[in-house]
Amino acid sequence: MRTVLKSAFSLIPQPVKVFLGTLISRATVRAASEPRPAMPKPPQTSKPSREGDSQQSLREQPAKQLFDAAWYVARYPGSPSAPDEAYRDFLDTGMKKGHFPNPSFENFRRPSRARIPQEHLYRVTASPILCRVPPIQYLAPYQIKTRLHKLYNTFDEYLQRAMLAPDAIGPELWESDLRIVAYMDNSKKKLASDFATIPQETLISIIMPTRNRAAIIADAIVSVLMQSYENWELLVIDDASDDQSTETVVKQFDDARIKYFRLSAQAGRSEARNAGLQRSSGRVICYLDDDDQWDPDCLLILLNQMRSQGTRMAYAAHVMWEKFDPDARLGQAFRGVRFAPFNRSLLENTNYISLITLIHDRSLIEDVGCFDTSLKRHEDWDFVLRMTEVGRPIAIPCLLSHSFHAKAHEADGATGEDAGLKEAQAKLIGRSDWSLPFTTLDRAEHLAFSLPRKAWALRQKKLSTLPVEPVQIVIPNYESVPELKMCLQSIAEHTMTPYQILIIDNGSSQETYAQLETLPTLFENVRVFKEHDKSGFSFAVNRGLAEVMDRNEKILILNNDTLATPGWLDELRYVLFKHQDAGMAVPRQVLPANSRITKVHMPAATSDLECDINLSLHHSNIIDLDFDIDDGLIEVTYAPLFCSLVRPESIRASGGLDSGNAPHYRSDWILCDFIRRHLNQRIIYTPHSKVYHLQGIATETRKASDSSFLSQRSLKMLPQASD
Repeated sequence: MRTVLKSAFSLIPQPVKVFLGTLISRATVRAASEPRPAMPKPPQTSKPSREGDSQQSLREQPAKQLFDAAWYVARYPGSPSAPDEAYRDFLDTGMKKGHFPNPSFENFRRPSRARIPQEHLYRVTASPILCRVPPIQYLAPYQIKTRLHKLYNTFDEYLQRAMLAPDAIGPELWESDLRIVAYMDNSKKKLASDFATIPQETLISIIMPTRNRAAIIADAIVSVLMQSYENWELLVIDDASDDQSTETVVKQFDDARIKYFRLSAQAGRSEARNAGLQRSSGRVICYLDDDDQWDPDCLLILLNQMRSQGTRMAYAAHVMWEKFDPDARLGQAFRGVRFAPFNRSLLENTNYISLITLIHDRSLIEDVGCFDTSLKRHEDWDFVLRMTEVGRPIAIPCLLSHSFHAKAHEADGATGEDAGLKEAQAKLIGRSDWSLPFTTLDRAEHLAFSLPRKAWALRQKKLSTLPVEPVQIVIPNYESVPELKMCLQSIAEHTMTPYQILIIDNGSSQETYAQLETLPTLFENVRVFKEHDKSGFSFAVNRGLAEVMDRNEKILILNNDTLATPGWLDELRYVLFKHQDAGMAVPRQVLPANSRITKVHMPAATSDLECDINLSLHHSNIIDLDFDIDDGLIEVTYAPLFCSLVRPESIRASGGLDSGNAPHYRSDWILCDFIRRHLNQRIIYTPHSKVYHLQGIATETRKASDSSFLSQRSLKMLPQASD
């Protein structure tokens, strides 16, 4: 048989042999690189059966791996010498005595004012969080790969990704993730050391609402007592618990800084927090839920970083856990790390800033008010949205808090995409001066809205410094009239600076063009130029550029399926006015709710709400998050030309769009690359200019009528375009 096969193989032509060899080689490499199924692990024997053993497989690894049997036996004479017995001894008696499970826990440092009752001391000495154990040690069981995943290697790369994906570090850790966690921990140590000698003169009020949580609240209180920043008051607001057990637990901590208040009737979390705010005395406010915990340096770092950066609000990264393991003093399962540099447009879509990692100046309450008691869900999101409308917070990439999902009970099953989201968004829309209903091609109804009025008032002070200068707006169009009218109407309503609009019709039907010819009679400063052939977006834009280039005025390239909002163009002009090295300014590109491509660009997005995608994970286009912190401007590598304000000299130097290397979305990239690499100019994104992109209506029509990207006319023009 082998001889027959060998003979048959010899008859195969050499090119085919090479091809087959390549396939076999690739298959071999693929098989070697694919993860192999994990071998079943032998059952572990550890501690006697107790309540919660159904979750043993989830929690025994981190709990037991944090126990060093040899060290423990040597450290505590009289302990059983066998490892499993020593571990049981620690759980049954040693933990309550304040014994440490391994030498890393001896980093435990009790603040001078902390008086922790003996019966609660184990909550500290057995806690890797409160004993400052490096997080790598207790996250090690969740590492699935020892190699890098290449999504990010450096901390800067992580921050760029986290800007669009706050949950970038998920429950299954690679080496890259642990490296980022180590960076965060190292940064935390450095900041804590820097701030250790600063006088603690500012009183911080901590608001902790609770109801029927006597069984779990002690851990949260202990994490406050362990704060290295000691000038605080803790206001425990009991939302009319069913019995006195919560009060009994709180009063076990004999500390004058802890103040217990019981409401006469159940009022809800918002009312409870507001009651705490009314009774508080501190110039600075923090929030801690009764089922969560802080890192010992949380208050020290939050306060001093906020002050050092001259802001009134700050937040940090936090670790998310599933439930709580009373033996490991951690969650039963690791859910991930949540953090993102401040991204106001993303915050309007999804709440990624947790209250438990937030600090703010009391003056913000005077500016925006307390918690909205009419909201039964997402009241914390609404509160953060309102505060960030009047000031930009600082984001601190340190792990300073730990949340435990469903620590005291099962989750309620509610998702983020619910009616409560729409209620919270309705509050956001209500704070805007302008809104407009519209319907997309799928007949879904939406509501466009402007920036909140308080944010807009702050921006108008800066925009008032702009010089008066006209702008040329070039809009390519094909077989679109209703959407184009909507676009022109929004421009007319919301554009204060002088402008001229040139519509380049790209070979629409005579019926459509007849309707287009009426537009100059309906809108001022509008001209229509007809291209007789369907030559594509890039050719249409270039024809428009040729018509307006000699005016030497800034040029805005705009899709016909866009909807402008108040201040949109002046905010783009502001970018080029302030930064002379910027060649292009781009706004938020807001897609309506449930757009099919939203998650491609913004994986963290809540589908039920509109979303800005001009900062895009798909395009990986962020260069410098901190390009202009004062105005929140971000430098990017690329932005699609759906709405782009460009300097005339930049367009002139580039020769317009490269239509020869079509399709049009490629010419976008080429122009952006030319501006950056050949002209050494920047492309700057501003979150203050908001423009809706209504799902590429013209593009969909174009594909339906002509499946090719290049028409015959386009092919004929290629040599001319390349000259």
